[in-house]
Amino acid sequence: MNQTLYLLRHAKSEPWSPGINDFGRTLNERGKKHMAILSSWMLKNLPAPKVVLCSASCRTRETLKPFAEKWLETEPNTVYLDEIYEASAGTLHSLAGNAFESSSTVMMVGHNPGFEYLALGLTADSETADITKMATGTLAVIDFPNGYVQDSGEGVLRHWVTRKSLSGE
Repeated sequence: MNQTLYLLRHAKSEPWSPGINDFGRTLNERGKKHMAILSSWMLKNLPAPKVVLCSASCRTRETLKPFAEKWLETEPNTVYLDEIYEASAGTLHSLAGNAFESSSTVMMVGHNPGFEYLALGLTADSETADITKMATGTLAVIDFPNGYVQDSGEGVLRHWVTRKSLSGE
């Protein structure tokens, strides 16, 4: 049973500074522009997920917004979870595993370092060279030809889409 995970790190946000609530930081204009481009790319190249697990932070909700607007016909089951914010790779593995019990295509929207560690832990050793620093706005598409198994390292990295790869920078 083939299953696919879309891991999307939130887009570029307003900088953090002392006294600013990190959970409430919003996307900056560069981040919003990139998400508009990436959501169009995704619509052309990938099926909409059936389940979306999104951190409840402001910047992850704003990251997901242009995707949700393009998926009006498919309306994936979207759940906003506080536990994705500052989550360990282990927590993220468990959340993905639970989501795959009801869906073959899952999208998670969240934060580093957990997302980068999750991508590394899910893919075969031969593919980790393709996983470099998961910059803001990076989308990893990982296939599991035999179904998702936590910590198996059997995922196949199908796409690693960055702002630079889409803009040609």
